[in-house]
Amino acid sequence: MKISSCFPFLLITLLLFELQPLLAQVTTSSGKGKTRAVDPDSPVISFAPTPKEALLLGEKDAGRLVIIDPETLEIVARIPAGGNLHELATDGRYVYIGSNLPGITVVDAIAQKRVESIDISAFGDRHAITFAGSHLYIGHETNRLISRYDPATKKFDEVIGLPGGSHMLIVNPDEQRIFTASSNGRLITIVDRVTNDRGRKNFVFTNFPGDTRMEGMALSPDGTEFWVLHMHAKEISIINVQEKKLIDKISFEGGLNNRIKFTKDGKYVLMNELQGNELRVWDVATRKEVKRIDVGAGGEGIFIDPVRPRVYYAVSAGNKLVVIDTNTWDIIKEITDLQNPDGMDWFIAK
Repeated sequence: MKISSCFPFLLITLLLFELQPLLAQVTTSSGKGKTRAVDPDSPVISFAPTPKEALLLGEKDAGRLVIIDPETLEIVARIPAGGNLHELATDGRYVYIGSNLPGITVVDAIAQKRVESIDISAFGDRHAITFAGSHLYIGHETNRLISRYDPATKKFDEVIGLPGGSHMLIVNPDEQRIFTASSNGRLITIVDRVTNDRGRKNFVFTNFPGDTRMEGMALSPDGTEFWVLHMHAKEISIINVQEKKLIDKISFEGGLNNRIKFTKDGKYVLMNELQGNELRVWDVATRKEVKRIDVGAGGEGIFIDPVRPRVYYAVSAGNKLVVIDTNTWDIIKEITDLQNPDGMDWFIAK
C-alpha cells in the first residue's frame, strides 16, 4: 500500500485518539441523552447568586449539584461534585453529598464551590445523609452504623450501632428520635435518645419486622405516623409513633417503588414509580390510592416545598424535574436537561 493512500486513514485514527478523552465526557452508551459524570474539578456553571431559599438537586449521572430558585423555577448554578450523586443535606451554608468521591463531598452553597470533604473511612460506605439540629447524620448501611458529625468542631461526636442497616434516615429537629429502615437487615427501627436516673445518655431501640429492600420512609407532619415502603413485598407498613405499634399495612401493585413522602398538610402520601410513568397519590385517612399523575417516565426523588403547595418529582428516567401543584395536581413546570436527577433538600441561608 502506498503511503499517500494510508495518510487519510492514519490522520483520522490519530484525530480520534486525541479526541477520545473529550468524547468520553460528552457521549453516552445508552443513547438516551445521559452524559458521563462531569470532572469534579471542572468549572462551576453559575447564572446568578444563590437565593436565600433554594431547592438543591443532585444529578447522579452528571455528578453535579444543581441549585434552583423556587420563585422563578430556573437553575441558578451547576456545581461539579463527583459522580453518582445520591442523597444530600444542608445546614444553611454547606451542602453535604454522598458521591463517588471519597468521604462526604461538601459544597459551599453561597460561594458555589466545593470545599474540604469529610473523611468517613472509619465507619464505612454511606447512603443516608440528613441534617437535624446542629449535626449531620450519616447512615452506613453495610456496617449497620449511624455516625453524627458536628460541623462546628469538624469532628464526629457520636456513633450508633444498629440492629439493622440504615438506607434512609429521618431525625427529629430536637435530635431525640431517629427513624430508619434497613434494606439488608429486615428491620424497621425507631431509636430514642434517653437519659437515665444517673444522668447518663442511652439509646433505646424499638424494632418492627421488615423485608428486603426497604427504602422509602415518611413521617407525617404531625409526627404521629411513620410509613415504610417495602419494595419486594409491595406493602407499606404504618406505625403509630406514640404507641410504637404497627397499626396497618397497605398492599399495592407495581414495578419498583422506593420513595414516599407526605404532603405538607398530611392528607396525602406520594409514591414514586421507578419503572412506570406516574406519581401515585394515596389518601392517608382512607389508606386508598386516589390518583396517578402521568409524568412520562420513571422517577425517584420526591421533595415537598415547605412554603408553597408544591411537590418536586425527580423523573430520573426522563432526565427532568417535574413541579406539581398539590392543590390541583396539575404540572406547573418541567425543568429539563438534567442527567438522572434524584436526591433533594431545601436550602435556607443562615
